[in-house]
Amino acid sequence: MNKRVVGVALFAFVLSLPASAALPQSELQPQQQSQSQPLPHGDGWRLVRSVQLGNSKNYIHMVLIDSKRDMDQAVYGAALSKICRSEPDFCRVRFWNEERHVAQAISFTDAQFKALRAEYVFNRAGSVQQMRYACTVVSDKNQCFSH
Repeated sequence: MNKRVVGVALFAFVLSLPASAALPQSELQPQQQSQSQPLPHGDGWRLVRSVQLGNSKNYIHMVLIDSKRDMDQAVYGAALSKICRSEPDFCRVRFWNEERHVAQAISFTDAQFKALRAEYVFNRAGSVQQMRYACTVVSDKNQCFSH
């Protein structure tokens, strides 16, 4: 059991490392979307920022979920549907329920990781599509990570 928890935590950690480890520090800063366009939002969620992965056209999207609805998987699905629909090859979305914990950059602090409610990764080139929730959101050990 402990090996599984450690394995899932390590897996989540490894997913966040490759992009940040390969990029110079100057490329880890958020690239804000144009202020003339409102950021996507919906019932129970809103996009706080999108951080560009280096010079690629790929982003990690940081989303705030309403804390009263953070156990409602439909809210996460609605956010993914709206945010990822224009990204056919790569989409990565991280979810928090407190704005003070929403990461500013690709990498995040231990406190931000502990507050992470869910993470979605889609990478067509790597044949990866995975949605993982904090175990406090979804108790199914096959779908969750613990902090």
